[in-house]
Amino acid sequence: MAEIAKSPDEARARVIATQPTPQQQPTEDANFQSFAAAISKIDESTRLKIAQQLKKAGLYRGKPSAKFNNALYDGLLAAEERRAKLATVTEVPDRLTFIQGLAAEGEGGAGGPTTSISTRVSDDTALRAMAIEVLKAKTGDEGTEAEIKNLIKVAKAAQKKNPTITKSTTSGGVTQTTTTGGVDVGQLMIDIVSKTDEARANKVLQGYNIALNMFGGLR
Repeated sequence: MAEIAKSPDEARARVIATQPTPQQQPTEDANFQSFAAAISKIDESTRLKIAQQLKKAGLYRGKPSAKFNNALYDGLLAAEERRAKLATVTEVPDRLTFIQGLAAEGEGGAGGPTTSISTRVSDDTALRAMAIEVLKAKTGDEGTEAEIKNLIKVAKAAQKKNPTITKSTTSGGVTQTTTTGGVDVGQLMIDIVSKTDEARANKVLQGYNIALNMFGGLR
């Protein structure tokens, strides 16, 4: 059984000793396994620090722990894959230094989790086309220019008040997207036109009743 390192410096020295030279590339997989095994045997404070660095780099799932668990192993493996890709085009540092570099990039926003948020509001062309279709469906014709403009105006105001927001977060090469907010513009226009039709019908009926009263009603 390998002797446990008594200090972080000693652990680091042992781990760096497992790093390959350019002539040792064919044994890269074996060297990584030796590296991971060394990490599993070092003191907990050093192992926690490595887990925290992987977390900053976006390569560690959950809360960093001093334990050698699946989250730590997967993080080490992900860092190894990045290091191997970089090694195909340039010289790379030892594994621990490489992980430290990934952590620094993550703190600066270049290599860690990144989040982008986009807000979407329909343009006038799309809203106009929808307004015409709704008017056709509800009234049988395209409606007047005033009716179309009114539907567009109301729809844009509703979208600006409650826009569709898409949030994408990338961490460790995995992107998660969530969409919130938004207005069902089609339903909104249908509701508006329906109310307008009802108001029209009521107005016509009211005029009809007034006419009946004026002429003494039906005989």
